[in-house]
Amino acid sequence: MEEITPDTIWNSKQNHPEYVVKDCQIEFGLTEEQCEKLRFILMNRGVNKWLYARRKIIALKHDIKRMMKEADKKSDSYYILCHINEAMQNISKMPRWIEWNKHIHRKMKKNEQEVIIKGKGC
Repeated sequence: MEEITPDTIWNSKQNHPEYVVKDCQIEFGLTEEQCEKLRFILMNRGVNKWLYARRKIIALKHDIKRMMKEADKKSDSYYILCHINEAMQNISKMPRWIEWNKHIHRKMKKNEQEVIIKGKGC
């Protein structure tokens, strides 16, 4: 595999668990049986769910933009849609280079404090 940096990470395909399986198959010489086990692990740990949820969030983002165009710009609903759109944009455009600490804390707040985000957003 090529060297990945915070700047080149945007060149990597994403949004499908099979990319992870194929990368691991190449990097570690996994057999098809091991690939099936990895697919199950990804599903069991929620990776598949969140990749699918990401697709749904992108679709929702487009729906909100459409609703904003149709809303009266002086209405409360327009203001609320703008706020939601801004929050979704911030989430969607985060950098992809995110490092988690290897230690798993019981409290999510402690995990959050140890997340390192590098690079530029899209």
